[in-house]
Amino acid sequence: MKVLVIEDEPQIRDIFVEFVELLGHEAEVAVDGRDGLARFDPLVHKVVVTDFLMPGLTGLEIAAAIRARSRTTPIVLISGSAEPQDERRAGQAGLQFLRKPVAFARFKAALAEAEVVQPAGAAR
Repeated sequence: MKVLVIEDEPQIRDIFVEFVELLGHEAEVAVDGRDGLARFDPLVHKVVVTDFLMPGLTGLEIAAAIRARSRTTPIVLISGSAEPQDERRAGQAGLQFLRKPVAFARFKAALAEAEVVQPAGAAR
């Protein structure tokens, strides 16, 4: 499975890439929301992991743009500073939400859940 990781902080991005690879998947990285949207391909990326607060586009804006291109691609929002209403909005939009720091076990559970919600017959 190929996972698109969108994170503007290099050290955090490296941690999420390592998590993805430890789970046996392939990661593609994007340094911000615009880069992530330019790289996103619904036929290639089976999950998107994105920071919530970045310069330019927020995670919710990224999620909305991805949803316009693919209604079924699971999206995991990760934040260290989002407000409770942001977390609620993410949940209402059908997105997973993780708070930083993210433990490997929680990240693993989020990706496992994302794989489960793939539509029947979807390529992985």
